[in-house]
Amino acid sequence: MTDPQNPDHAQWQNPAGHYPAPPAETPGHYQVSHVGQASFSMAPLAPVLPQELAPSRPATITAAMWIWIAGAVLSVAVLPVMLLGNTEYFLSQGNASVSDQERQVGEFGVRAMALMFGFAMLVAASPYVAFAVVMRNGHNWARILLTVLGALGFMSMIAIMFIALGAQVWQASVVICIVVMGLTVAAVVLQFLPASNKFVR
Repeated sequence: MTDPQNPDHAQWQNPAGHYPAPPAETPGHYQVSHVGQASFSMAPLAPVLPQELAPSRPATITAAMWIWIAGAVLSVAVLPVMLLGNTEYFLSQGNASVSDQERQVGEFGVRAMALMFGFAMLVAASPYVAFAVVMRNGHNWARILLTVLGALGFMSMIAIMFIALGAQVWQASVVICIVVMGLTVAAVVLQFLPASNKFVR
């Protein structure tokens, strides 16, 4: 005999081990049950749409970053190249003949001046590199600053090019100025192409 007041006894007496069928689940929902706890339903997470994902970095942004860096590196060399290439011209100014001691002192002075100008150009070029790296991560403010700095650098290269044209040996420094100006224009154009505009925020 089973005791209707004792469900555990009734379950023990059931040799077939039949249990009540679980309730039907609502489509699109998951039912989680725990022993001794009430069951609850949890809606599935909504899928992430492709347009909601962060856009991948376009090749135009990567190319613009490397072009900015290349232009900055070349700009550091333009004044030292102009000075060192015209050492003989500087030493011969105002003197018909130069002794060996005076030549050594003059050459040291030209090298020191080239080093100082190179360091100054390095300091001036460092923001280009820093902002180019930041722009690569999609920050619009860095792109705007690079455009402003690019315009200033373009005008500086024009001024240096005219100074170099007046030197005795001008070919190398003028070529560097022209290359830097071309790289500046290319970097500005690349960072404002439609693919770049979709990535920059």
